[in-house]
Amino acid sequence: KNKYDLKCSDKNPTDKWQSKLDFTNYNNYLNDVSSFKADYLIHLGAMTNLEECEKNPNETYLNNTKSTEFATKIANLLDIKLLFISTAGIFDGKKDSYIDDDLPNPLCHYAKSKFNSEIYIEKNSKNYLICRAGWMMGGGGRKDKKFVNNIIQQIKLGKKELNIVSDKNGTPTYTYDFANNVLLLIEKKISGKFNLVCDGLTSRFEVANEIVNYFNLKNKIKINKVESNFFKNEYFVTRPLSERLINKKLNDLSLNLMRDWKICLKEYLDSEYSQIKL
Repeated sequence: KNKYDLKCSDKNPTDKWQSKLDFTNYNNYLNDVSSFKADYLIHLGAMTNLEECEKNPNETYLNNTKSTEFATKIANLLDIKLLFISTAGIFDGKKDSYIDDDLPNPLCHYAKSKFNSEIYIEKNSKNYLICRAGWMMGGGGRKDKKFVNNIIQQIKLGKKELNIVSDKNGTPTYTYDFANNVLLLIEKKISGKFNLVCDGLTSRFEVANEIVNYFNLKNKIKINKVESNFFKNEYFVTRPLSERLINKKLNDLSLNLMRDWKICLKEYLDSEYSQIKL
C-alpha cells in the first residue's frame, strides 16, 4: 500500500479500505478491474474451510474455480498479469515434502477446486504467477481463522490440556513474509508456478509446543498427542498426512525471502498477542 495504488475488494467487506465485490459475477468483476485501470490482477479470495467446502461443492467450485476462470479471462482481455494464490493442500501427502513441479493429487473438494484453478490458468492465461501457501499465520485475533489463533483462543479459555494431532506435517507461511516475497516476484516480473512457504519442516504438534512455550505455560498446560481421527466428527474431511513444501524454484533463482517458521511465529506472536492476559 505504501508503494502502489491498490483496490481491494471482498464479498463482505470488514475494513474501510475494502470495496464490495462478488467475483462470481463476471460482469461485475470485469467492471471492477477495468474501471480501476489495473495493471495487475491479484486473485486471492476463496472458500477455505474444508468442511464447509465438502458440504457445499457447487458453491466451492463457483467461488474457488469458476471465479478464477473469470479472473484469467479478465486479465487476458485487459492484457494484464494474473497472480493466483494456491495451496499446499493440493498434494496427497504420500511424500514427506513436495517441490514446485511435483504432481498434485487433491483429496477433497477444496483441494480439487484449487488444483483445477491452477490447471486452467496454466492452459489459458497469457501471463500468470501462481504462488502456493502453506499453513497460514497472520492477521491477529480478529482475522486469523487458522491453527495459531485456534490454539491461543483455547489457552485464553483456560484450557489446561490441549489435544494436538501428531500425524499432520506441513510448513507454516507468515503472511508478511509471503506478501513481501510476492511483491519481489511482481517487481522482478517473474512468471510461473512457485511454492512459497516459510523455511523449516514441522508438524501441528511442534507448532503448538512453540506457542505454549512462548507464553511460558509449559508447566501449566499439558499437550496430548492424538491422531486425526480424534477430531473425526468436527474435522471429517480427509487431509494429507504431509503438506510440506520446498521453495526449490525460489531458491534456484535466489529470490527466497521466506524466513524460518519459528522466527516468524515469534514475530507474529510479539506483534499480535504479546499483550493478551493468559
